[in-house]
Amino acid sequence: MIDILENEAISVGAMLAKFKDRVEMSFDTLNTKNKIYERITDYLEAEGYPTQANVDFKEANINDLVYTILSTIVADFRRKTGRNMRLRREKEIVSIDSETGGAEEFVMMDLVSVTQRNFVVIEAKKSPLGEAMKQCLLALRDMQDNNGGGEVYGFITTGESWQMIRYDGISFEMTERMDVLFGKMGENQQRWIKDYSILVDCMYMALSVGGIAKKDAV
Repeated sequence: MIDILENEAISVGAMLAKFKDRVEMSFDTLNTKNKIYERITDYLEAEGYPTQANVDFKEANINDLVYTILSTIVADFRRKTGRNMRLRREKEIVSIDSETGGAEEFVMMDLVSVTQRNFVVIEAKKSPLGEAMKQCLLALRDMQDNNGGGEVYGFITTGESWQMIRYDGISFEMTERMDVLFGKMGENQQRWIKDYSILVDCMYMALSVGGIAKKDAV
């Protein structure tokens, strides 16, 4: 299944197009992108570029980078929408048959009501994304099962590279990879905004669709 998903990955623009006519509110994400750019460049200045060649670079460093991005998105999304959105770490999602695929590294959780919670799951790995994808697919299956239908969304990432996954209860669909880093990005903010910030749009669209389609867990 993973090989098929990789071979049939769609462009990020094609995935976003599936959301656009289902989102009632538009978001100005430029301010969020500027904040994330500043925080990523601070991270790179402090910890260096996340590369497999650096033996001192651990999965904890990757998680720090992912947290830097997600915490900014969640905070700004809460302010703009008033939604009860929270970021959780090591969150276990259990299906209705009490099975679980394990704990997700990060979960953006929308507390819709006492009985309903919508999620975006993010699985981060330093190693190649195969293991992260397996974990994310299991979590999406459990989320959709627990929600009684609808679509669910998740992301896998090495910190530097991200992919978005959609599951509708029948089939999975995945985007091509989107990079959020490049060398010397601290010297070219406009290039980052133009070519490397589309992840922010993906996150905002997934979160907003989850709030509109109440049966959809995001």
